[in-house]
Amino acid sequence: MSLANKFQQFISIAIVTLIFLAIATQPTWAATFAVRVFDGDNITLVDRGIKNKIHLACIDAPELLQAEGEHSRKVLQNILDDEEIYVKVFKKDKFGRYYGEVLAGGQNANKVLVSLGLAYYDRLQEKDCPDYAAIELKAQGDRLGVWVNGTDVISPSQFRRENKLLGVGY
Repeated sequence: MSLANKFQQFISIAIVTLIFLAIATQPTWAATFAVRVFDGDNITLVDRGIKNKIHLACIDAPELLQAEGEHSRKVLQNILDDEEIYVKVFKKDKFGRYYGEVLAGGQNANKVLVSLGLAYYDRLQEKDCPDYAAIELKAQGDRLGVWVNGTDVISPSQFRRENKLLGVGY
């Protein structure tokens, strides 16, 4: 590898590092990125080839192989399509994804999914998630989404444990 190529590679790495540092120190950012929706609670924002994986905070959407899993993914895609997206980042999770609330079209996508019964409130993240318990309780009462047959359902975390799906390819 020539010295010029090494220098170019160093500059590229430095730029990417600076971008990640800027994102890490800025808890909210707006984007007109391309959006890839993996499932009901994981997306990737792509801007000029740089990918930022986002896990929607406070929620746990059904896995794609579960009832309502694909529906949850499609609804999230519809919420994000052709909208400017804002991400309120809380932290990075153990998988290296940004963990935060995703706002698009004047809606909090995280709360919309819970309100439609297409995601569960993740009680492990309670301090960052005011109002989610009440939203989930209303969806349960209205028998929406995963709650259509009542509250005796298999949660996504239980489904992952039973099927040994850790990380589920994302």
